[in-house]
Amino acid sequence: MEPAKRVDRPFSFYSGLDRPLGVQAHSLLEFLEAVKRVEVGSLEFHTERGDFERWIREVLGLAFLSSRISSLRKEGVRGERLREKLVEALEEWLKVYTYKRV
Repeated sequence: MEPAKRVDRPFSFYSGLDRPLGVQAHSLLEFLEAVKRVEVGSLEFHTERGDFERWIREVLGLAFLSSRISSLRKEGVRGERLREKLVEALEEWLKVYTYKRV
């Protein structure tokens, strides 16, 4: 999937049930930028529920990246460390994608 390609089902960030942040990502690049700036509690909320891995797999069709995100949930990564690991996984995928296209 082209990282900047917009999808019909954006990811909507929440801080908890029925508590939207008003931040949406329509592409993998927008998702990466949102992960860098939303409150860490939102990242924990979505990671614990498996929301990130599900959206990445089902909407973006990126099974390998979804598995990387799933491993963070299984390891129980939290706080700013979670943000760091999410950004790392997304940026690594983008580097591989860019390398393969050259």
